[in-house]
Parts: sequence; C-alpha cells; structure tokens
Amino acid sequence: MVAGGEPAVARDAYWHRTFSELHTSGPAHLDYATAEEQAFTFGACLLASASVADRTCLDAGCGKGGFARMLHAAGALQVVGLDYIDETIQALRRSDPHIRWESGSVCDAVAVGGLGVFDRVFAIEILQCVSPASMFHGLWSAVAPNGRLIGVTPNADNPFVRRRAAERPGLYAPLGCAAIIESMRRLPDVAELGVMGFAWREDRSSVLYDLLPLTSTP
Repeated sequence: MVAGGEPAVARDAYWHRTFSELHTSGPAHLDYATAEEQAFTFGACLLASASVADRTCLDAGCGKGGFARMLHAAGALQVVGLDYIDETIQALRRSDPHIRWESGSVCDAVAVGGLGVFDRVFAIEILQCVSPASMFHGLWSAVAPNGRLIGVTPNADNPFVRRRAAERPGLYAPLGCAAIIESMRRLPDVAELGVMGFAWREDRSSVLYDLLPLTSTP
C-alpha cells in the first residue's frame, strides 16, 4: 500500500482489511451485489476494449481473477493480474498458472512500472478506493502507444452513490463524471477519451442496465 498522510493510510488500511475478508470468505463476485452485476460490468469493459484478441492486457485490482480469466478466454496474447491481497495472488498462481499474477498496489508506481506496458489496461471498481491522481498516472504509464485505459467506477453524480460516500467519509470516495474527465485530460498524450454510463432498467428481469452513449463532456 502507498502512504500519503494519515487520511490515505486510514483509507488504505480500511480497504485492505475489507478486501482481505472478502477474498477469504466472500463470494466470487466480491463487493458486487450479485454475480450478474459483476458479469455485466465485465462485458461492458470488453465492449470498451474493442477487442483483446492477440493483445496484452493488465487487470489492475484483479480480485479473485474472474476478469483476467475472461481476458485469457477471449484470446488475449498475455494477461497480467495485479492485486495487493497477496494470499489471493499466491492461490491464483497455483490455480491459473497460464496467467501472470503479481502482488502490489495499483497506486505503487514502482510495482506498476515493473510490469511492462500493455495494449489494454483495466481498472474495474478500484477508483473509489484509492488516490485518483496516483491511480490515473500510474496505470496510464503502463498503457502502450495506441493502447487504452478502461475503468469502471461508481458515479458520484448519482444520489445513491453520494449517500454511500457520506456514510464512509474519506474511505469511499467516488468521482463524478466531470472530475473523471478532467483527470483523464491531465494525462499526457491522450488522443481520445470518453465516459459511458450504466442506467438502471425498470424491468431488470433479463438485463440489469442500459448502456448510455459514449461522451467526452460531463
């Protein structure tokens, strides 16, 4: 974990403890409400990637490895999963040796820099748990020329998400759409950027969300 003052230390300790417990005794979908919600999110990430076939991929904050396995099954040339729950990484090395598993924080520039560069870098449901500037700059440095950084995070513009953030001040800190776009604009040599929202469906019996159009403006 990366220390950056007392609030950052408290936040990192909270999430490390939370995810350690989830990795040990929680479901495969970890902090998602259901496996269906996790699967929808994974599918949206593959859609945003255009294709992972014959491309190198980094799953930053890989959790129990579900998305990294999906990347491998979709024909990725190389898949690396990074997570800071070392016990999980050790277990994944035994269960899925065809994927490279590394232990470290997504905000640790040295750890991320040592992994190499990738055509596709994925950061799924981690932005709300870390320092945004550290995560964006660290993971962007791992993106190869003409590559993509693809992330999923709760939207702080949503009232429900804001209420959840207020319940855990300084610990759960998602960004709104404008802040995410501004963070991406600060990165060097960005050729194109955009955000694509998920909208709850009234009838969720078959599909959980509608995907909103891609936009580069808040």
